[in-house]
Amino acid sequence: MNSFSKNWSILSLGALFSIAAPALALGAPIKQGASLEDQLQSLNLPANQAPAGISTEKLYSVQSRYSPLSRRLEFSIGAGQDFTNNAFLNSQQMGGGLRYHFNDRLSLGVNASAVFNSLTLTAQQMIAQDGMVPDAAYARNRWDASLAFNTLYGKFRLSMDQVFYLDQYIALGGGQVSLDRGTTAMGVVDLGFAFWLGRSGVIRMGMKNHIYQEQRQLASVLTQHWVGHVDIGWMTGGVR
Repeated sequence: MNSFSKNWSILSLGALFSIAAPALALGAPIKQGASLEDQLQSLNLPANQAPAGISTEKLYSVQSRYSPLSRRLEFSIGAGQDFTNNAFLNSQQMGGGLRYHFNDRLSLGVNASAVFNSLTLTAQQMIAQDGMVPDAAYARNRWDASLAFNTLYGKFRLSMDQVFYLDQYIALGGGQVSLDRGTTAMGVVDLGFAFWLGRSGVIRMGMKNHIYQEQRQLASVLTQHWVGHVDIGWMTGGVR
């Protein structure tokens, strides 16, 4: 009788272990009275975690664009500084822009800006000491239209929960600039980055080169003006 009781206890413990082992291996203990749906739900992976055998880096590398740009309209305002003006003038600008995104890569933008000029210390000393006025042309306002192409889409990750998305872009186009001695056509080349804020906000930072024939008092000179600019925008429309 004692032998029978001992064998029965060993068999009971073996059966109990065979039932509990799969649940322990999955990290989800079986609850008495729990439905099959509740048991399956307890096995789900936490949000934003890669399945076993797939690295987190590979999971994020195959994610699509966070905010699609196709058929969206972008409004922006911004300011800029001319870094290649002559030694006699300081020039800043303020303006606004409108951009239509054909798709995630290609967009058409129109920008207009007012230019504000001031004499440098060198020009002021020339006028005060020598009574000479510098032979320098200056811009009053300008506008341009350009076709932009997003060459590279990337993500800058601060942590698992904080990500900045950005596009590197290049834009080519043309427009007009109003100078102190008339209006002339110009070509533009814009290189920069667009940082996407959520699904609708954007900050653009870049360098735009304005190329045109500058009419001065004594000569006509082909000039290039590299303007660093920062623009803050908001997008609407499209398919989110």
